[in-house]
Amino acid sequence: MAARADLTLDQIEDVRLAMDEGLAYIIEVVPDGAMVTCELCIADGVVSATLASTVASSTVAEPNPFAWTVLTALVGDVDLRIDDASIRLQWNVARDASVQA
Repeated sequence: MAARADLTLDQIEDVRLAMDEGLAYIIEVVPDGAMVTCELCIADGVVSATLASTVASSTVAEPNPFAWTVLTALVGDVDLRIDDASIRLQWNVARDASVQA
């Protein structure tokens, strides 16, 4: 997916690692047997990922500070939303503007 967005090799690896970090956190906080969905989208050189699942309550463990630092370093802005019944983690990676597609 990341290669189709003409991301650099480093950015493709960043996307892979970001998926690993994001899914590790989601899987850690959802109840056993919960389904985790992953939506990937490519538009105009941007890869967007949304990971979502259900949660037992709006009180879930905070992300590990080191893992969160790694995730935000890989993809920049990360949006984490938790409400009474769901958790959603979303991030985007844009093609490096200095690289010609």
